[in-house]
Amino acid sequence: MRKPRSKVKRADTPTTRAPQCAQCGGTVLKRALATYPVPLSGKLAGRRIDVYRVEMNECRDCGARTPTPEGKAKIDRCTKTGIEFFLKHLPKT
Repeated sequence: MRKPRSKVKRADTPTTRAPQCAQCGGTVLKRALATYPVPLSGKLAGRRIDVYRVEMNECRDCGARTPTPEGKAKIDRCTKTGIEFFLKHLPKT
């Protein structure tokens, strides 16, 4: 027969911290999908890549939006692909 699970949290388990807003430190965030602009520099200065449908946390206190870890990964993937595309298809000057 199995031992019943304890409903009390053990002391040795790590506690999870709620994500905080980078601007105001608020902890009441909601998920949102938004377009994230990435300005380019170097050879592609003056251009911008818009990454669509990025998952972000929106602060309910100040309205600031910050990408989630999944959103940051999508931004990195799309930026890398966009830069490769621009360098391959733009005329050399």
